Amino acid sequence: MSSNVITHPPADVVVLGLGHMGGPVAAELSTAGYKVVGIEKGPYWDYATDWAPSNIHDEWAIMLERKFDHPLHLSTFTVRNDRDQVALPVRRYTKLAQYQALGHGVGGAGTHYGGVMGRYSPWSYKPYSETVNKYGESVLPANHDMEDFPVSYEDMVPYYEKWEKAMGISGTNQDPFVPGVKYPTPAHPSSPYGDVFQGAAESLGYHPYPQPSALISQAYTNQYGIARNGCIYCGWCSGRCNFPCETGAKGSSHVTTVPAAMKSGNFDLRLHSYVYRIDLDASGKKATGVRYYDAQGNINIQPAKTVFNGIWGFNLVRLMLLSGIGKPYDPVTISGSLGRAPTLGDGPAVTSVSGTLNMTVNTYSSGNQAGGGFVMLDLADDNFDHKGQNFVGGASISYGNYLGAGPNMVTAFNASKTTWGSAWKKGLKDMKLPTKLTVSFSATGPEIPTKDQYVSLDPHYNDIYGDPVARITINWGANRWRVADALAPKLQEIQTKMGCTDVKVNKVAELSSKPDLWAAHVRNGARTGSKPETSAFNKWMQSWDVENMFAAGEICYPFGDNISPGTHPAGAMAYLAADGIQKYLKSPGPLVS
Repeated sequence: MSSNVITHPPADVVVLGLGHMGGPVAAELSTAGYKVVGIEKGPYWDYATDWAPSNIHDEWAIMLERKFDHPLHLSTFTVRNDRDQVALPVRRYTKLAQYQALGHGVGGAGTHYGGVMGRYSPWSYKPYSETVNKYGESVLPANHDMEDFPVSYEDMVPYYEKWEKAMGISGTNQDPFVPGVKYPTPAHPSSPYGDVFQGAAESLGYHPYPQPSALISQAYTNQYGIARNGCIYCGWCSGRCNFPCETGAKGSSHVTTVPAAMKSGNFDLRLHSYVYRIDLDASGKKATGVRYYDAQGNINIQPAKTVFNGIWGFNLVRLMLLSGIGKPYDPVTISGSLGRAPTLGDGPAVTSVSGTLNMTVNTYSSGNQAGGGFVMLDLADDNFDHKGQNFVGGASISYGNYLGAGPNMVTAFNASKTTWGSAWKKGLKDMKLPTKLTVSFSATGPEIPTKDQYVSLDPHYNDIYGDPVARITINWGANRWRVADALAPKLQEIQTKMGCTDVKVNKVAELSSKPDLWAAHVRNGARTGSKPETSAFNKWMQSWDVENMFAAGEICYPFGDNISPGTHPAGAMAYLAADGIQKYLKSPGPLVS
């Protein structure tokens, strides 16, 4: 590192991270006339050059070596399941150690994510009160830490609409359980097996709708005047959320919102810059700006009137802990709000239902990971009777997304007498033309926040600059398994109606596995709420402790519903935060008394 210290001219807003959260905030505020500085630890990817076919058709480098993802040697996280364990760091992105990769560069993980979208429902914003009022407190775990959002679904509708227009979300609606949705671009063409699922579900009285997707179905120009190409259905991007889009159809901020900020004339972009502190004044109640290392190792000071913390999940919490913002959660005294009760969006293996659908399909190469299928919410949230049940919520059921995944991506097999030679090669030739499909459904329940889970600073492991990394003490709860067990008969009924044969329930014992990784979708930990004692941010996404710091992200949810992967509601939250920042700049002070 250099010993040089560079102080920049002050800005109205400094935006930390330019992914799904930072991009909308930068666009909204810079186009409104505010001076905005955007700080991003990685590069700015140009899909037309960086991701031209000659550069990105490299399955090994992208899928296994993660050439476009966050370098773990810069920083990582340590993971444990309870306070009696020593947390260990994740050092490699591998299928067995850490499948979920963070993003690196403008767009963040949005540059390669699958694009599955969908709004949260009205129930998702009031899960605690709706559950307790109808079924009583006893249905929740004794150590639960569940709260409602401080806003309603109706409050969030205008912000959802801004997000959907910016992204160009493809779909139709989410009727009847999430009313009033009208997506700006048409749904992707359905797949033949998706049609079978839709017909079976409708015949049973359910309400399937096309899967909302941020991989747009046609050319589109958003509210900022940014034009994008539609999906060309090459199948390349379908490699398990790992692959970037060579046509610009994936709804990443680097092609949806950040270009508007750059065009405004009010935006200064700092790339390859690693933020390590939010600076506070003598009172500790107001931020004066941020500090970051540039690519040469110089310390940079960026003064600002407001700070927007839009970096991912655990890093958002970590930066606040390192900066002395908020009261760290203490699991012994059950006090403090920062780092409190995180939950993983991705869950364990639970009871599933499988069957065989006799149908010839062409899986090479078609579509994208988010297209062609249907989703139903009839078995989610409180959309069915929970009386006498020992779980909360339900699950969205979906099927029919395109099976294509590029030429072949990576073929894995065990060496044996049958995995070589002309006969084996002949079998590979038709592997993308199956005549039978294995259909598998599982109704994994939502995770209920509990008081024994938290994010803290690790006492043993540091990042490359010597600061402690985040330590995650986390486990899965029984609610995930119980929902799956209860809904299995319903899933059997759907598969039978689809014409599947050999339909069977594959039972998985409750609490039979534990997480040893982090997930892309992490909820709670720095939640928005109505009480500063248990939440980090108020309803305008303004810090209770530092009035000119705002944030947004899935980590800010008080409850992570499972009817959407999670990015879509957070996108709306980013627009809410942008609104809050403008209110603050016009009249500084707490926006909620």
